[in-house]
Amino acid sequence: MAPPSSRRFITELTNLIGKRVEVVLIDGRKYVGRLLGFEHPEMNLVLSEVKIEDKTIPRVFIMGRVIAEIRAFETTIFDPKEFADYVARKLGLRPDAIRIYPDAGVVMIYNSIRVTAEGVEGAGPLAAKVNYVLREYLDAKKRGEQPR
Repeated sequence: MAPPSSRRFITELTNLIGKRVEVVLIDGRKYVGRLLGFEHPEMNLVLSEVKIEDKTIPRVFIMGRVIAEIRAFETTIFDPKEFADYVARKLGLRPDAIRIYPDAGVVMIYNSIRVTAEGVEGAGPLAAKVNYVLREYLDAKKRGEQPR
C-alpha cells in the first residue's frame, strides 16, 4: 500500500482528470490541454485538445521522466466527505446509507446513486433530490461560502 502522502498526490492528480493543465517539460517546452489520464508510478500522461502553435492535436502522450511541472488551471470544488455530510444532513439519511470513495471523488448513496463533481447518476425521486442538493452545494462553494 502506498504511503499517505503518495495517496494524496495521486488523489490530487486524479481530481485533475478532465481539467485543463499545463505540462512543462524539463527542456522548457509547454503543453496545454485536458488531462485524460496518467500512469502511476511512471507519471506518464495523456492530454487531449493540445494547442501547439496554430494547431490543435487531439492526443499527446508525455513520458513522466521528461516532466518538470504540472500546472492546474482548474480545480474541483467538490469534496466527497464534505458533500456526504451535507447531503446526509439535508436529506436526513442514515450514516450507513452513504459510502465515500475520496480517491475517486465519489459518494455512493444506498449503493444506487453515484455522486461526483460532474453530477448524479441514478434514477428516481431520491436521485432527483440528491441532484438538487448537489447543485445547492456546488453553488454555495462557487460563491466561496461554507455549505450549511
